Amino acid sequence: MEATPPRLVIRETKFRKSRLVPVDSSTADALRSYASTRKHLGYDGLAKTFFVSESGTPLAYSTVGATFLRIVRRLGIHGPARSFGPNLRCLRHTFAVRRLLNWYSQCKDVNQLLPHLSVYLGHAKPQNTYWYLTATPDLLSKAGSRFELFANQRGEI
Repeated sequence: MEATPPRLVIRETKFRKSRLVPVDSSTADALRSYASTRKHLGYDGLAKTFFVSESGTPLAYSTVGATFLRIVRRLGIHGPARSFGPNLRCLRHTFAVRRLLNWYSQCKDVNQLLPHLSVYLGHAKPQNTYWYLTATPDLLSKAGSRFELFANQRGEI
């Protein structure tokens, strides 16, 4: 995380893929702080994973998910009726949609940049990323405006 810009090395995730993931400097600072605390408590080297439990074993996804749900419930955040409410995957959906909105706002070529988002999320191809792109009103508005501009420049509408 000492690189500029700061980045994580994600090793051997699903399908044994590895990748570099850029992160905000505030995220890098928080991760450095966690690493320092983990080392101070003697948890360094107990597991190959970065996040470890108090027993020194890797954190279970189910435990992290349950903890996340308890935190959002304490904050008064709930999902729609008859849903489990916010979960860790929601963060990926929100990130993906906001990234596209940001690119549209910057007048970037979203089609050209979509493969970058796919790699960031750890997907082998952009088609796997489409599942994370929820059709929010803001995203539909931006995409619609972009298409309208495209169509008008070509005289098709």
